Amino acid sequence: MKNKVIIFLFCIMSAVSLHGQMAADVNISEGGYGLLKTNISSTYEHDWGAVKDAFSARFSYRFFRNKHFTLTANARYSTVDLSFDSDELSYGFNPDEINLNGTHQNGNVGITTSYNTRLFDKHFVGLLMLNSEWGQGGFCRVSGIALGMFMLRADRRTQFGLGALVLLNTNSRIPAFPVFMYRHSFNDKWRINLYGGIFGVDYTPTHNDLFALGADVDVKSFCFRPKDERLPKKARFSSASVRPMLKYRRRLLPNLYLDLQGGVALKMSCRVTGATGTHKYLDCNRKPSPFIQAGVSYAL
Repeated sequence: MKNKVIIFLFCIMSAVSLHGQMAADVNISEGGYGLLKTNISSTYEHDWGAVKDAFSARFSYRFFRNKHFTLTANARYSTVDLSFDSDELSYGFNPDEINLNGTHQNGNVGITTSYNTRLFDKHFVGLLMLNSEWGQGGFCRVSGIALGMFMLRADRRTQFGLGALVLLNTNSRIPAFPVFMYRHSFNDKWRINLYGGIFGVDYTPTHNDLFALGADVDVKSFCFRPKDERLPKKARFSSASVRPMLKYRRRLLPNLYLDLQGGVALKMSCRVTGATGTHKYLDCNRKPSPFIQAGVSYAL
């Protein structure tokens, strides 16, 4: 779920920083993110660890917008290949015997609505995302995120906001927590970003190139059918890692971007739960591992 939280904060960042701007004016550091009219992106990642060879394709389209509301449809398809050793799972589970190793597919279809207004003399942004998830064996669950944030400062140079986020029908044991975002442009070339699980320092030597040094929180998750009576008939694998990295972005065409990044994935959590419950059936061990990732995105 953490990756959806990060997408949510990208959307808030976009809703604030793009207010009053045209899409053609979007800075390269904002390209491919947020509630623009159309977002299409695909990424491929190789990790030299147990969670490897991940692919993702995402599409979103904003089909309604007025002064305060937007409605956006979104869809995502992803695959991930797992290769755990038998001693990397707890409670004596064997990854091959429970159907965990191998390539897994995951699909999501949902809708996102945003609300912008003035409240208590501050810019307020509200977001609601409802998402249906599909995995091995068909339908997995419906989940959602609700978020509200007050922008204590929101201009072209600095955006700073505080708010709260609630997870709906989640596997997380903490369904609500505070969130914040901060972004500041020192000048046309240097910017600092801090939101959700993202930290980075951006350097844009040209209008079409960006270098970023920082870290993000990455989550790989899917539903699957275990082959073990000790596990539920439908289970959910989730692995979160913090990834210090170096990133390069290139604007190939006015709305087309290339992303290259590489770094090290450090485990935060790795577990198997029920499809909709919070009970943890097993833990998995992930050693620190290098990774590379390449992606292409179109934002209009």
